[in-house]
Amino acid sequence: MYFAGAAYPQPPEYLLATEVTSSSVGLSWNSSIDTESTVPVKYYVVQYRHNGSAVDFVELSVWKSEVSVVGLEPEMPYEFRVIAVNVVGRSHNSSSIVITTSRTGFMPLSYFIYLEA
Repeated sequence: MYFAGAAYPQPPEYLLATEVTSSSVGLSWNSSIDTESTVPVKYYVVQYRHNGSAVDFVELSVWKSEVSVVGLEPEMPYEFRVIAVNVVGRSHNSSSIVITTSRTGFMPLSYFIYLEA
């Protein structure tokens, strides 16, 4: 299927953690302004893995610009990034963030956030 003016979506911007527990991380991001494509983003792919791991990312498909990633291990650093998807295909990755889950309960976010340029 062809869409006039269609282009790959721009990568999401401003990925940040909204909540951190011992077994989950809440994330939110902004869709970038896409001036090249007339086709909207259909959904997002959230990718995560243990930070520094050589294994492939686990992928979650979501339809809004926020998600809670659950089932994580306590006191472990995780790398997160997001991809936008439209009918043409996938965007490049967003910038990655590294978040360390807490020992128990909630932890201050400012202590755990590392932005990868």
